[in-house]
Amino acid sequence: MQILIIGGSGRTGRVVIEEALSKGHTITALVRKSASISPATGLTIIEGPLTIPSIKNAITSSPVPPTAVIVTLASLRATDSPFSAPVSPPSMMTDAHVAIIAAMKRHGVKKLVTMSAFGVGDSMPNLILPMRLILNHSGVAYGYRDHFEGEKIIKSGGLDWTIVKPAMLKDGERKEVTVWGDQGKGIGMMPKASRASVAGFLVQCAESDKWNRMTPVIAD
Repeated sequence: MQILIIGGSGRTGRVVIEEALSKGHTITALVRKSASISPATGLTIIEGPLTIPSIKNAITSSPVPPTAVIVTLASLRATDSPFSAPVSPPSMMTDAHVAIIAAMKRHGVKKLVTMSAFGVGDSMPNLILPMRLILNHSGVAYGYRDHFEGEKIIKSGGLDWTIVKPAMLKDGERKEVTVWGDQGKGIGMMPKASRASVAGFLVQCAESDKWNRMTPVIAD
C-alpha cells in the first residue's frame, strides 16, 4: 500500500518509514528539509511546510494516492528535559491536523493514524501522580494541551482515524505491544515503549481497520 508519513524526519518517524518499507509498502514523506531524511528505495521525499498546498502536493506526488496517512509529529523543546523551553509553536499539532484533514478529504484519503501520547486527554488520570504533575507544570504541558486540541480536530474530521498513545518512548528493539484500552487503565507505574515497537503498531493500524476510531494506549 501507499502511505504518506508526516513527521518522518523525527526519531519515531524514521523508524516508521523503515518498518513500512520492510513490509513492502511504498512511502511518501513530507518533511521541512529533504536533507533531514535519508533516501531509500520505495521512499519519495517531498519538502515543504505543514500547509494544505504542501500536503496536497505530497498526496498527489505518487501515481497511486495514499491509502493511509501516518502522523508522527511531536512538539519540540530545546532539550529532552521536560523542563526545557518549548521550541514548536503552541498550536503546531492542532494547526497541522486542520491542514492534513482538509487535504485528505479533498483527495478522498480516509485513513488517518496519529501518534499522540499516554497522558493526553482522558488517559491523564491513569498516570501516576508525579507524572501528572510534570505534564501539567513543565515544558511539556503546552505540547500535551496541543495534542489534546489536535485530538478534538481528528475526532470531528469525519475520517477513519486512530490515535495511538504510547507510553514513555525509549530506544530498543521491536516487540509486540500490549494495548491497555483507550485510557491506559492498569498500565503500571512507569510504562515504556520502544520507538521500534510503536512504529510497528502504527503501521499495523494503517494496514487494518481493527483500531478505527479508537485511542489505544500501548506499552511493550
